[in-house]
Amino acid sequence: MEYYPYVFHPITVLGIGITVLVYHVWRLQNIDKSMLWHRIAAFFGSGLLSLVPTVAYVFVTGTRLMEVTEGNMWQVDALVASGMVISASVTWYLWRRFEWGSLVPNAMQILIVVTIPYMALSPFWNISGHVIIALMPTLYLTLVARKFWPLLAIPVVMVPNRIVLDAHTWGQAVGGFFITAVIVVALYQLQVDGSSHIDAEPAAP
Repeated sequence: MEYYPYVFHPITVLGIGITVLVYHVWRLQNIDKSMLWHRIAAFFGSGLLSLVPTVAYVFVTGTRLMEVTEGNMWQVDALVASGMVISASVTWYLWRRFEWGSLVPNAMQILIVVTIPYMALSPFWNISGHVIIALMPTLYLTLVARKFWPLLAIPVVMVPNRIVLDAHTWGQAVGGFFITAVIVVALYQLQVDGSSHIDAEPAAP
């Protein structure tokens, strides 16, 4: 259990999860393979922007990067969450700009929304960011295509893992899981109601 949060680091789970979603949409659209690599490159390029708040914080405060990334303070949560908002916003824009389908930008919208309780509650209640960030992409993928349901094991195991490592209480870990699940399911349902073909993306030119 000690190595679990490193093997399944939430940012890694998020990155791989969205990459799987990009691949899934590409398969649905049945288009040239070069478009897949363009989209993956665009996503990872946007992902690098998530480091901007942390790098800026390190530069301004003079704090060592390892001290920031290993911390468990609300300031660290705010840096991580704001970085995700930047990355998700750029990804959303690129997918809309080049009309690459709706599933990825819809996922980015949900990701931005789940960062709100993450940032808002963190100064007062140490809600588990590991659980929140691990659950969002895996649950979204499961809602998009049921074949991805085994991925839910990652956030499910993450809940007791945070307790075993004495990083969070049960309330903080389970609370993060519950809040994220409600947001993801509710927003996904709204997206489905707004589009009758959310699981069948149109082929891009």
